[in-house]
Amino acid sequence: MTRNIHPADELALVRSDIRRLKEREEFLRRGFLGDKLPRHGAEAVVEVNTLRNKRFLRDRLPPSILEDPSYWTDARVQHVCVRPR
Repeated sequence: MTRNIHPADELALVRSDIRRLKEREEFLRRGFLGDKLPRHGAEAVVEVNTLRNKRFLRDRLPPSILEDPSYWTDARVQHVCVRPR
């Protein structure tokens, strides 16, 4: 049986499910990283790899660059927020 719910309510439910799943994922991730959980399952194997990447150290830029508006641009992003009624 499929419930007919308002799209706003459905979005709230989906985000609640996502939040719950992310919490579970983080619990499992910590368990694998700490070598506290078995990594071989019936249908999947977990591998823990170390990746390297470069990071830009913005705080090391001289103030003359940080304060120069020609190095900056404004960006607009639309955000959909859900709040209880």
